[in-house]
Amino acid sequence: MSFRNLFRKRPDTKVEDIHHDIQDDQPYNPYTEARLLVGHTDSVNQIAKIDEKRFVTASNDKTAVVWDSETGHRLCVLSGHEGPVTCVLPLKDDSSTECSSVMTASTDMTIRVWELNSRESFEGLEEQFCKRVVTEHNGVVHCLVQLNSELVCSGGTNLCLWNKSGELHHIFDRQSFFKDERGPIHSVLKLDNRNFGVVTASHYHRLSVYDINTSVATETNRFSLQFVSYLEECGEEPISCLVSISGNLFASAAHKGGVVLWSTNSLRPVKVFNCTAQQPSRSLLTSVAIKQIQAVGERYLFVTVANGFEVYDVIGQEDGQGRLKPLASHLNAHDCAITYLEFVESRSLLVTAAEDNAIRLWGSPNKLPRDTADVNTSYKANIEDFLGIDLNPKSKKETPPNCTKVAGRDEPSLQTCDCN
Repeated sequence: MSFRNLFRKRPDTKVEDIHHDIQDDQPYNPYTEARLLVGHTDSVNQIAKIDEKRFVTASNDKTAVVWDSETGHRLCVLSGHEGPVTCVLPLKDDSSTECSSVMTASTDMTIRVWELNSRESFEGLEEQFCKRVVTEHNGVVHCLVQLNSELVCSGGTNLCLWNKSGELHHIFDRQSFFKDERGPIHSVLKLDNRNFGVVTASHYHRLSVYDINTSVATETNRFSLQFVSYLEECGEEPISCLVSISGNLFASAAHKGGVVLWSTNSLRPVKVFNCTAQQPSRSLLTSVAIKQIQAVGERYLFVTVANGFEVYDVIGQEDGQGRLKPLASHLNAHDCAITYLEFVESRSLLVTAAEDNAIRLWGSPNKLPRDTADVNTSYKANIEDFLGIDLNPKSKKETPPNCTKVAGRDEPSLQTCDCN
């Protein structure tokens, strides 16, 4: 099935209904729903891209499902957990982009490692893919991140280090160490420009930084976690999510719409703006605005906003009240709040999942004509194809983000700001 054939209008839906959230002063965006995927019986907690043709979803129905992003077909159901699957992580080797296995975590306090075979042999096979069941972490895991070709970090009740086969290196007991953090860790990011470390977020208003130390024991490397510090306070709202933008920048978002861009070099905020809070067109939204952010091309952010999503350019201009104007907005994409989204760059396709148990694919069936000599901007071309607009019309010359050398690294020259 071709990508164009994925597109169909939903029953009794007019074209103007699809775009009613686009504001008068925004470009007209012809993206629409490509397909509604049916496979889960409860809400989806995470979407993760396996490769350019497959993605996997983790659901409260106790399963993870592998999908074909070309056809929307369900390739495989990973079943075996006894509780909701909270997160999923495709594991990659440094030498290639191929995934050899997938990790899933659940409220049943287990982590499972699943084998991934070729797409052809995937279909119709289920539990025999589980290679290992892990229980040593002593708690619920809410997030998983791969640090390198061999090391994985899990966050939840505790913070743990594993090899990708599921063997435990170290448990950092948060409950014993901290007295003021609220709730489990829900987000972990690798800090690329530090020696070796991670930043974590819980339902607390401050981020935590950890170093990863290496020791040699019995001729093998053993890794351990060491708390370094809290980062600067940027408001009192609980942090809802973290996302890596580039090797030099990451972002944190608060429930009510505040977004902070952080330098991975200095671990200080370099830009603070507001996506959604107190905008007149969103007066009917609940106080929970942002649950998840996806970064594309080291510049563009896809942001969940209650039942819908918005697209932002992080180097765009803010209004007088510190709010960033969206490139596009679709606030009624689902019947319930969106829980997760993932952008498949090579196909200019957005995947969204929501509390209504639905998984939807979004995109435009028509690609924009472009100059084949325009190189090194494929991410912008993907965004333009998704939005159906030219982000760099010839009448306007785009000003790329300036970079300055900081400690021998390229870092965007955004002005360092004071959160207080």
